[in-house]
Amino acid sequence: MDIGKINEPVDLAPGEWVDDIPDMDGVSFRVRSTNFKPFRIATAGLARKSGKKLNTDVGLHAFNVATGKPLAEHILLDWKGIKNGDAEMPFSQAQALAILTADDERGIGAAFRRGVEWAGDQVAERVNGEAKDAAGN
Repeated sequence: MDIGKINEPVDLAPGEWVDDIPDMDGVSFRVRSTNFKPFRIATAGLARKSGKKLNTDVGLHAFNVATGKPLAEHILLDWKGIKNGDAEMPFSQAQALAILTADDERGIGAAFRRGVEWAGDQVAERVNGEAKDAAGN
């Protein structure tokens, strides 16, 4: 293992476009890796704050909804293919936060959270693959 690149920064800030998001036909997200440190810190804080409540269905549901805020603040940067009726909806941070923290009866908020997290995981896997290649593994 070559550890010579351990201190070389990986710029996760600009994010990457991810297509073919499961259950979201025609949608693309520009996202950062779910390994983005501010996101990991925010979700760890939510988990710590939730404590034993995570062992209940109600607590787990509340945690899943609450993760929408760090997804909006740290992972989702832009979107394509999101519509409001027939009109393409431009990305805004406020709208992303509203959708990602929604606990609606139609499950749109939950679908968005799953889609954004899946897209961020795809970026994380690519970055991790590059790290493994650089380490010679």
